[in-house]
Amino acid sequence: MLSVDYISFNNKLKNVNPKLKVLFATVSLFVAVLSKSAIVPLLISLIMIYLTLFKAEVPKKIYLTLLTPVIGFGLFNLVFMGFWYGNTSIISFEIFNITIGFKKEGLELGLLVFSRMLGGVTSTLFLALTTPMTELMYVLRDLKLPSIIVEITMMMYRYIFVLLDELIRMQQAQETRLGYVNLKTSYKSLGMLAVNLFIRTFEKGEKAYIAMISRCYDGELKSLTKIENPKLAYTLLVILFGIFMIILSYLTKYMKIL
Repeated sequence: MLSVDYISFNNKLKNVNPKLKVLFATVSLFVAVLSKSAIVPLLISLIMIYLTLFKAEVPKKIYLTLLTPVIGFGLFNLVFMGFWYGNTSIISFEIFNITIGFKKEGLELGLLVFSRMLGGVTSTLFLALTTPMTELMYVLRDLKLPSIIVEITMMMYRYIFVLLDELIRMQQAQETRLGYVNLKTSYKSLGMLAVNLFIRTFEKGEKAYIAMISRCYDGELKSLTKIENPKLAYTLLVILFGIFMIILSYLTKYMKIL
């Protein structure tokens, strides 16, 4: 199974300047989340999906796996708001003498929330799936964030995959020994998995720390590469894109889709 980390190192946009991608994704994220119009976040979502799937060529199955829960939650939120908020009914029906209907104001608010959510998540996925975490950490360090925060973040990210790898190994070993053949055995295997997983990952962490100390680790992770600033023309293009989206959001503020 391909991981997010593997995809970030193996995509068609991997060699694009990471500072430019961070700027583009951040501008798009804030414009989408703060937009008063549902049109702009939806437009940003389409742009991000196009860049991620067709320019970066991220596997569609992996991308849909990551995006489907967000869409499902957004649609649930849209239906919920349509039921409970507003006064102007679009569709109504009775169940046990109780009138239930979709309200126009609630659907409009739900659509705005859904579009914001979709725009923000697709912007984040674009950055996560096209930019390796090591480069993102370098960009954060270049932005003068405290080194301790950057290093803790990097360590946490690294040990997510250590934990996941150990989990898969142990689960596969249990399955080969019929550890999940029935419900009772599954509960027992799950308990053993949780206990042993903590111990094994703790041991791996100690070994990794000893290895770092033996290589002159002094409390700061050194970066051997330097990322150049993006070209001024590309930076201005991203800024103009953000300004255009802000203007479009203002112009479509009172435009209703429903």
